[in-house]
Amino acid sequence: MSEELSKRERFEKILVNREASDRPLVSAWRHFIEAEQDSGALAAATIQFQQENDWDFVKINPRTTYYAEVWGNKYNYDNYDGVVPAVSKAQITGTSDLSRIVKQSVEAPPLQEQLDVIKRVRAGLATDIPILQTVFSPLAVLEYLAGHRTLAAYRPAERSATPLPDLFAAEPAVIHSALEAITDTLIDYIKAALQSGADGIFYAVLGLARDGYLTSEEYEQFGKAYDLKLLEAISPAVVILHTCGPDAHPERFTDYPISALHWADLADGNLSLEEGSELLGTSVAMGGVDERLFANSELADVIAEQAARAIASFNGKPFVLSAGCGVPLNATKETLRALRNAVE
Repeated sequence: MSEELSKRERFEKILVNREASDRPLVSAWRHFIEAEQDSGALAAATIQFQQENDWDFVKINPRTTYYAEVWGNKYNYDNYDGVVPAVSKAQITGTSDLSRIVKQSVEAPPLQEQLDVIKRVRAGLATDIPILQTVFSPLAVLEYLAGHRTLAAYRPAERSATPLPDLFAAEPAVIHSALEAITDTLIDYIKAALQSGADGIFYAVLGLARDGYLTSEEYEQFGKAYDLKLLEAISPAVVILHTCGPDAHPERFTDYPISALHWADLADGNLSLEEGSELLGTSVAMGGVDERLFANSELADVIAEQAARAIASFNGKPFVLSAGCGVPLNATKETLRALRNAVE
């Protein structure tokens, strides 16, 4: 009998070499809103979550607002809506503010704080365990800077709710300048994150590709152009791209230079894992389980069934098993264990 692969060996086979392995990778993640304002506390919570669940890789979940904080957004951390604190000051309140969005140094305190989290998590875990840092796309950061949380999960995709279309129409040239500055800042930060101990990034375009939010032409011009610039600049780093929620059009990302594509394959309007994998080329499909199930211990068997079905559908091909998005803050030990045990 051959010896079982280490976590890092399995990670490299599946996400670096895109090869079949002894079994799929498995991981899940959640926010720790009670700890995310302090790098030491967030690192400790992340390490504990890994030690309790033995995932094949760790996705660090920083607070959702840290990217916008780089340019000066302020938030009320005593007032959360789900995992997002209320904005108390946005840098962009109109088109005249766009010119103030210039490239920032990786020395910016919010970025240094997250680099410290990476270093602490790396030091606190076995070297065998790969780490991914979460980064929002430049367009998502821009929307946060305009005082609006980018669409995610199952929130309604209401075009009237986002400030982006009006900004696109009013000042397209200045929008592009701001997106260039955000992209260049994120590129430098990602390179620093990789030097600090991250093994790759989890690149979230959130729900920007969802039906009813932006047009495909708007996303092509203001989203994809900067996605590709960023991804090409950090190549060949491991990148898992996440498109969030129902009607999230994973097929729009199949030509991206990424290691894996992650989407909620069980959500309405999305391709199944099998359908998506046929379009992916050399990238790996990721998903398989509905993240909404994890708050109810009685649904552990349903999670196990969904996971088994997803694994069987890939029949030994490289695959990453996960929930369709981050699991709820009140995810139970029983449901998390059901996901982890599914690959054994």
